[in-house]
Amino acid sequence: MAAEEVVLLDQWFDRGRTLAPGGPALRVGQQTLTYEELDAEVTALAGPLAAAGSRRVGVLAAKSVSAYAGFLAALRAGACAVPLAPDAPPDRLAAVAAAAGLDAVVVDATGAAALPALLPGLAPGTVLVTALPQPADLPPGIRLRRPGPPGPLRVTGRGPDDLAYLMFTSGSTGTPKGVPIRHRNISAFVRTALERYEVGPGDRFSQIYELTFDLSMSELFLAWGSGACLCVLNRIQALSPARLADQRITVWHATPSLAASLHNAGRLPPGCLPDVRTTVFCGEPLTSGTARAWHGAAPGSVIDNLYGPTEASVACTGHVWDADGLPDDATVPIGREFPGVHTLVVGADGAPADIGELCLRGEQVFTGYLDPAEDEGRFLDHDGHRWYRTGDLVRRDAGGMTHLGRTDTQVKVQGYRVEIGEVSAALRAAAPGAQVAVLTVDGDTGPQLVACLMGGPPVAQADVLGRAARRLPAYMLPRMLWWLPEPVLNANGKIDRPLLRRAAQRRLASSAPSESVPPESVPSPSAPTPSS
Repeated sequence: MAAEEVVLLDQWFDRGRTLAPGGPALRVGQQTLTYEELDAEVTALAGPLAAAGSRRVGVLAAKSVSAYAGFLAALRAGACAVPLAPDAPPDRLAAVAAAAGLDAVVVDATGAAALPALLPGLAPGTVLVTALPQPADLPPGIRLRRPGPPGPLRVTGRGPDDLAYLMFTSGSTGTPKGVPIRHRNISAFVRTALERYEVGPGDRFSQIYELTFDLSMSELFLAWGSGACLCVLNRIQALSPARLADQRITVWHATPSLAASLHNAGRLPPGCLPDVRTTVFCGEPLTSGTARAWHGAAPGSVIDNLYGPTEASVACTGHVWDADGLPDDATVPIGREFPGVHTLVVGADGAPADIGELCLRGEQVFTGYLDPAEDEGRFLDHDGHRWYRTGDLVRRDAGGMTHLGRTDTQVKVQGYRVEIGEVSAALRAAAPGAQVAVLTVDGDTGPQLVACLMGGPPVAQADVLGRAARRLPAYMLPRMLWWLPEPVLNANGKIDRPLLRRAAQRRLASSAPSESVPPESVPSPSAPTPSS
């Protein structure tokens, strides 16, 4: 099967099986499955999904064989896959399930523990596919189905404009925002990326990201589309790459904050990753210093810095780092657009400019959010075309583009997009009567979220964060939170955010324990990929 013939996302797996018959496809812990063995797992799960006519399939699973087989099974059954994080806050999990309109869920052992939180978001008639014993508290109307016998499965009527997967990102309205990606969109990215990298059978890809993070789609389908093996890494392994000699990983994906954390912790000694030939950075700005530290650890690796929002199917521009003498604190360019992707940079007046907001259109770019209300203000009509407004500020010159920051209140925390509005909404609900200022301050591993509550009755930080954790995943909880009896205002009567930011920087530097979030409430600064 030639790359140009592949239009459906699961067909990239079929291509890998053709390229590497009998070869390893997936390693999870000490278990390795060949392409044929993983294919059997996929068809066993796809059978009951297809028989039920499922259209939206939640995959409530950890990084297990069932998670990867379940994702592929949803696609093969002609459905849209919706990754779900078992460790997500209960309220958020139910809200995502309801918004997605799930009619089926694949569950592994870890997901089974989170199933009670998901049930309020499921409609009667939803199909639950699992090999586990029937949950005792399964409500009436939920139909339990077991994996079927492996065998050929034929689903007709599928096409490139069908939805492949649905990711939920932080929403500016205070609720998660659904981003539907079609087979046509994501297959265009996979095709371009495979042409960009010289990979094939015998390569071994790291798999660090959770499936709820769209960068995982790059790991999965570049590996499977080339006949390579996907090596699933747990948290401890991701934080100790020098100890993975036995894995012989040749292609490594990482966020810049993870690499910076490893370097700062002394976990990237020179030459510790001799087998890595390709490193893909994405998710947030990459500094030249971080790239240089990584190159020292993986001296034989090409470092590719990619850029792209979830709405543009993983990544849509790229720049190969060339150790060109940039200072360590300089931002590595995001480069030029991929084939089939068109870019437009507009100034504050909406006219084309060299510095301004980056707008996108093309075969990788989605057509709109799951909730059409989220489309408002996110698209621009220009020169007879509809462009997606990314909210990213860039500078374009003869060498390509460089990321300069955000034009709105969205920030990146450990590679994940976080809408300040969603964090603020959760904190306001957790501390009624208080004004809320959510800020970002610079930390050793990138931006850190902090928050100040002003006015209203005195509050205990731990109580507020505990209530907010019902709505927010760990990476969206402020690293520090403090309360003041009165709002801090500037001369114009607005909250003095620069003053609060300076105060937060001092508080973080002093590490005042009474004002910081308890360590168990937040991910480690070096955590690779918390669930989104």
